[in-house]
Amino acid sequence: MALLELPLKNKQKKEAPPSEDALTGTPGTRFSRHLILCLVGLVMLYPLLWLISSSFKPSNDIFRQLGLWPENWDFSNYAQGWTALNQPFHVYLINSLIVVVFSIVGNIFSCALAAYAFARMEFTGRKLFFALMLGTLMLPGHVLLVPQYIIFSQLGWLDTYLPLIVPNFMATNAFFIFLMVQFMKALPKELDDAAQIDGCGPFRTFLRVILPLCVPAMATTAI
Repeated sequence: MALLELPLKNKQKKEAPPSEDALTGTPGTRFSRHLILCLVGLVMLYPLLWLISSSFKPSNDIFRQLGLWPENWDFSNYAQGWTALNQPFHVYLINSLIVVVFSIVGNIFSCALAAYAFARMEFTGRKLFFALMLGTLMLPGHVLLVPQYIIFSQLGWLDTYLPLIVPNFMATNAFFIFLMVQFMKALPKELDDAAQIDGCGPFRTFLRVILPLCVPAMATTAI
């Protein structure tokens, strides 16, 4: 038996791990690859850089001068853009900030809570409700515009932040729920059992155990 194992051991000792050049190529190959990637990145960034530089040009020079460095610097575009609308620009900026912050908070918490129910709890009709929720992804957004407008009008929410914020606290985004369900299903069930032994109920288990582990999925939802 020892004689049979000896050649195998000698063969294993002779095998060396592949070198760095074998895995990533020679230094010249790596340099060429990085150079090509940098050039492609510059080509992709050029329209954005041109857009930024054009904001400092007079209107008649924007398409006449295609270079990135303006010949005649003009900062009046920013002053006009800030005051040319019906309201000062900071009003629209604050409106967007309020809607975005509350929408992110509502989406993260409500979608995570709904995903926890689908992924970690057993109840009658769970698969059916999950399938119906996924079915809403196939509904075109235009189909919902008129019913939503009628509902918001009857609630007196028109011309307010509420139609843009409140639905996000009701787990209305099926894609984010699906994303978090798949993430939570990958977590070991033993975590729930350990939390239950320590006296945690379902909601406390969600807040103290499951939710902190779902930071990557929540970050994706926020973005």
